[in-house]
Amino acid sequence: MTPRDPQLRSIIDELAKAVQTAIGLATRLRRETQAITDDAVSLEAAIGRAVLALKRLQPRRGGRP
Repeated sequence: MTPRDPQLRSIIDELAKAVQTAIGLATRLRRETQAITDDAVSLEAAIGRAVLALKRLQPRRGGRP
């Protein structure tokens, strides 16, 4: 082995740990983003239902609801 081998191994080990951390963070971010997307879809549907309900309360053009 050359004198650089221990240093190279240390750098490779450090890189491997950093990549593992990055993968974990990316996975967590993907899951959280999906949850936010799901919530946004549900919110949009709820607002749509509320708008339809309010429209039913509006009087029609003859003065009748």
